[in-house]
Amino acid sequence: MKKKERNNPGKKYFPRKKIIIATTIFAIAAFIMISPQLYKHSLILGNDMMFHFNRFYEAYMQIKTGDFNYFQSIFGFDQSGRIVNALYGPDFAYLQGLLMILTKNWFRYQLLSSFLCFFIAGIAMFSLTRKAKLSYKSSIFISLLYMSSSMVSYYALSQNMTSWGAAFIPFIYIPAIRAIQDPQKPIKSIELALAVTSVGFLHNLTLFIGILSSAPFYIIGFFRANHKGKMIKDFFIAVLLTILLNINTLIGFAEVYLTNQLVYPNFFEDVLSYTTYFDIGDNTYSSLGLIFSCVMLFQIFYLFINWKSVSLLERLLTIVGAIFLLLSTNFLPWEDISQYTNMVQIIQFPRRFTVVAYVFLLIAFAFTLEKGIRNLGNKREKMVYPVLCMISFLMIANVNLKVLQSAEAWETDDPTAAGNNGVWTTTDDPDELRQGFTSGQYEDVFEVIKKPTPDYLPLLNGTTQEELEEQGGIICMMNKLLIMNFVCPKQLIITIIWF
Repeated sequence: MKKKERNNPGKKYFPRKKIIIATTIFAIAAFIMISPQLYKHSLILGNDMMFHFNRFYEAYMQIKTGDFNYFQSIFGFDQSGRIVNALYGPDFAYLQGLLMILTKNWFRYQLLSSFLCFFIAGIAMFSLTRKAKLSYKSSIFISLLYMSSSMVSYYALSQNMTSWGAAFIPFIYIPAIRAIQDPQKPIKSIELALAVTSVGFLHNLTLFIGILSSAPFYIIGFFRANHKGKMIKDFFIAVLLTILLNINTLIGFAEVYLTNQLVYPNFFEDVLSYTTYFDIGDNTYSSLGLIFSCVMLFQIFYLFINWKSVSLLERLLTIVGAIFLLLSTNFLPWEDISQYTNMVQIIQFPRRFTVVAYVFLLIAFAFTLEKGIRNLGNKREKMVYPVLCMISFLMIANVNLKVLQSAEAWETDDPTAAGNNGVWTTTDDPDELRQGFTSGQYEDVFEVIKKPTPDYLPLLNGTTQEELEEQGGIICMMNKLLIMNFVCPKQLIITIIWF
């Protein structure tokens, strides 16, 4: 079995020309999906826009002025001192700050960052499919499907950070597949450390999900390894390298959580509203839609009907993908579970587990698809790939339509209609609001929309999280009531009273 899997006839290391063609295809697909914003010259003000614009602006201003504060927000979040970036992907925030320096205004920044999110998702998935030894055409098809999924597209539509995690998470599974494919050397320490770091530098929860879903591969890989002692050694070397590469984030977490008590993000009690469901309609953040519902369910049923003819890698991909798909749905009594564990509060939205299902079940389906194509013969095979191209195009066109619909809100009397920022605007004049985003000054946006949520502010005078929520949290924690700011114009120092 081991020899057969290692000498898989599907193994192909694509020549440079094919890689360039694939990269070009992903770039074109990413451009098509964001193009409505370009020709409409519109911004999309999604639900998470203000939170991430604030923290990226914080990083941008620190780089621009040279006044660095790793913990407190001294420019963004109304200079409130909220500890955000230190706990929420500090390295990624500074990269976005550099991107803001390059683009010089919010429109170009949003356009380029959305493009990069789509493009990186395609490259990451393509890299993973290469490692899984799928054929070139199947790799492109699966990568395009993944790019067009709601897990990735919701950064462009709602500035949802989970999409950036989804864009990078395929990288973390490359070493996991190696653990199954290569009993001789199941772990390459540097490869594993870099893969984990690539996700850890931007989204902690996605990293947790990625590590959790990778664990079965390493456990089975350990039992199959020819040199178990060396695998353990390489694993701990990878752990050490990962710690060194993420030392700033780890120290930041330790410093904040061991010495302070902060306000946690809001816990949504109606957990079932934030699960994933199967649907024959459109693919949205909560709905799998017709294409992905059919693909995932078909692959799960196929595995159990054809168990003996399926390889170990395909079994693992399908089973782990199915488990995480189940975790993301309302088939589990999440509201009851939330009464017994705080884990639900950390996860917030069970649908976040779906990212594993998208990655694993799409790749497993590609294996099944290739078997079916080989059994069709050359003549019928030529009919299959045009159908796959058509499906890919329709999925990309669907994202294009969603972006267009969201972009059109920009020119209406309510430019915030694409998200939930309408209640936080400081002006009723849509032209004045648009001017805040298009003035060429990044800071102007924070004058027209203010969203004073209390996340990551200190709990004062022994106030508990529960008491804060009873008091109406957001109003209670307004900056002017909790924080005394002493601003020195030259040094931009903010002193905050912490209890």
